[in-house]
Amino acid sequence: MNTPSHTILNLAILRRSQRPELTWPIIVGSLLPDAALFVFYGWARAIAQLPDRVIWDEAYYQPFWQDVFAIGNSIPLALGGLGIALWKKRPAWAALFVSMLLHHAEDLPLHNEDAHRHFFPLSNLRIVSPVSYWDPDHFGTYVALVEMVLVLGASVWLFRRVRSRLGRGLLIANGLFYLLAYSFFYLRVLST
Repeated sequence: MNTPSHTILNLAILRRSQRPELTWPIIVGSLLPDAALFVFYGWARAIAQLPDRVIWDEAYYQPFWQDVFAIGNSIPLALGGLGIALWKKRPAWAALFVSMLLHHAEDLPLHNEDAHRHFFPLSNLRIVSPVSYWDPDHFGTYVALVEMVLVLGASVWLFRRVRSRLGRGLLIANGLFYLLAYSFFYLRVLST
């Protein structure tokens, strides 16, 4: 699932109007599992100056980077963080870790050959799904459409509940991004 999708869906599922102070921890928790991926891509493009094909076909699968990605995508580590947050009675930290766990649950059925080691450090098992959120060879075209519909629906639902201009503006911008990005994705897929 695309990173902005996690944010919108996690907010729709977890955000409560009576607890607006938990909005930012939910957002940060939805982004943290993918944070290393953005660092990796920045390094690969800006420093190593690798072409996209090499980045995603070779460098992404290097053991060092796979270990880094495993940390952010670890269900046991997020559960441990949630346990500590609950024990210490820190609702913002608990919301962050619940949002991370929700991100993992959303990702688990949607990664094929790029599956994460979600049970690190207890196991190196990768649950390889028959479907992919991006790969047309593994139903990615259909998954992307479902993802877009879910995100746009969640955005409309959130828009009615968010009161700030910034929040509403970001929801509109994200919705427009999805409409444009997926339109280009489908045009590219259908033209091949």
